[in-house]
Amino acid sequence: MKRVLFLFSLFLLSMAEPVKLSKNIHIKVIDAEGITHHLRGISCNGRDYLKVSEGSIEYSIPFENIKHIKVLSQKEGILDINVELTNGTERRISVSANTYCTSQSELGRASFYIKDVRDIFIEKGEQR
Repeated sequence: MKRVLFLFSLFLLSMAEPVKLSKNIHIKVIDAEGITHHLRGISCNGRDYLKVSEGSIEYSIPFENIKHIKVLSQKEGILDINVELTNGTERRISVSANTYCTSQSELGRASFYIKDVRDIFIEKGEQR
């Protein structure tokens, strides 16, 4: 019975479509070494939004609503980040240090953990 459930779950997972990266979002990532990367689209943990928490409440912020993410500090697997939204609102919130993001570049698929970057700038529209 366990084997049947395992095979069935693999079948369901294989049918799931990967999150498509929005071609209208361009990001500039400055990594921990200070290197700037120009990327297209973003998905973190397979989602088109960033899952964060403020106190005991969790939020899902669509990347289209984010202008800038600045990593401030890390403690016990949690990152303190400053998020600036496109409407001008800024919040100091928390995100898992194990948040894994993927994007596209001229070289191919790019991937990184948020804990390994300093800043992420998000722009909508054509890349400059």
